[in-house]
Amino acid sequence: MKKIFIAILFIFSISIMFACGFTGQERTVEQADIYINNLNENKSEVDELSESDIEALKWLIQTLNASHGGASNTIGNGGVLDTKEKQAEFLYTLNEVEYENILKESLEKYVVFENDKKLISSENAETVLKMAGAFDTTDVWQYLSKEDSFHMESEDMFALPVYAREGSENFIEFRDWTFIVGENGKLTVQYKTYSPALHGYIDRVKLRLHKNKKSIFGGYSADYMLSVPIEPEGTTFNQDEFCREENWGEYRKPLTMGDSIDDYIFSLDDSLYQMPFPLEELISNGWEYNGNLIEEEKRAEITLTKDGDEIFCICWYCKESRVPKWYVVSIKTGLIRENSNMDFELFSGRKRGDYAYDYREHGIYGFWDPLYGYGYGISVYAADDKTIQGFNIRYAPKYTNRIKRLNEIATDIKDEVSITENGYTKLERDISYKLTMYEEPIYVQIKSLDKVGWADDMDLIWVKRGEQEEIVEYIEYGMNYTLFIGENKEAAVEVVRIEDNTDNESEVVPIVENN
Repeated sequence: MKKIFIAILFIFSISIMFACGFTGQERTVEQADIYINNLNENKSEVDELSESDIEALKWLIQTLNASHGGASNTIGNGGVLDTKEKQAEFLYTLNEVEYENILKESLEKYVVFENDKKLISSENAETVLKMAGAFDTTDVWQYLSKEDSFHMESEDMFALPVYAREGSENFIEFRDWTFIVGENGKLTVQYKTYSPALHGYIDRVKLRLHKNKKSIFGGYSADYMLSVPIEPEGTTFNQDEFCREENWGEYRKPLTMGDSIDDYIFSLDDSLYQMPFPLEELISNGWEYNGNLIEEEKRAEITLTKDGDEIFCICWYCKESRVPKWYVVSIKTGLIRENSNMDFELFSGRKRGDYAYDYREHGIYGFWDPLYGYGYGISVYAADDKTIQGFNIRYAPKYTNRIKRLNEIATDIKDEVSITENGYTKLERDISYKLTMYEEPIYVQIKSLDKVGWADDMDLIWVKRGEQEEIVEYIEYGMNYTLFIGENKEAAVEVVRIEDNTDNESEVVPIVENN
């Protein structure tokens, strides 16, 4: 009798859904601890995400987020665990303290639990990585053996390090989980990352997965991740202020790459753009968008296509210009394709296909804009062969005088040193160096930005001539700075970064050109 009642109740519930117009193939829930069902007409059963499935999926997704240094910059398949470095980082963070309660049950077939250690073989490591979403795992074990011999118990056994997200330096929270179960075993997961230190959201992330019954991660494997920065409170819904910036108005196409990286000028397919710029500039150069932009919403996240390539843009509808227009304030190149024809160039001549030695996504290849914390600025991403393949630019609105603001967040000057002769001088941070050999003394300083946590890896090469101040260069991961003054009074700062090695030439930043 009980079974008959349940069957009648089930049929009655389905009838109500269709009577109410429930015809969509996907359903969304906002709470992760609720079952998510997908009704498939070709199946007699209803697929479910149980609470344990959701917990395993969160374990996978948070590990992917950590292993990608955030979320992938790649739109499309192949953007998850696509390098040996990401795969190694995934294994480093897999043993997450937060998920200790499900680790043993999930990994018992693949990991040897020996006292406090969790040991995994090369074969099982590759199996787990493929369950997570990796395609090619042939290089990861060799990379681990070379880069992390401390955790190599033997040639074929790696000890998974203990990872405590809550105790990490850059602790973030994962909020607003949404799970969408679609057709053909597809699953979409959306969430936001939140920084308690910054008291604000960082990214909105979308993850696409496919059904894989062999996967320990809730029966799914990841296909790709897409991260979209979240504007800080006060800018997301305040486009009017954004659009009243003093240098807005009629857009003027740039003629050169500009004088500084913070000019936000770049070249895409031989056309120059300066952020922010009207969306119609991309359209006129052959990029296509087939959707409808709703002016009342004031903000849109769109993907444009051209000859098979993709770019992702965040656009704002600005009413303060003479003719209201959609302006691009963020642009990210898309899926890396072998036959891609999309060429680009960033400031300092960084181009697609250039070799990025000791690659990091910022450093000499871009910068985080120190005025606005995480998320704003320019970054690049590289293929496994360390060649630059894509970029991400997010415009930082200049609401305030840039020099004034940077001086406010820079560490206070500790001392002043006079330099009276030519030659080499090692520069210390936060010391003002007075170059007295010029008619009007020139002041040079390496300013550190330790007052704000988001910029503690960045230094500024700051120069003052009379009352004129200038930021000559933004330096991320700077280690040593040396001032050189030649016989003709030419001056430059030689920069050695943390990622430089003995085979790399130091970067030379001119201060005074030859007389």
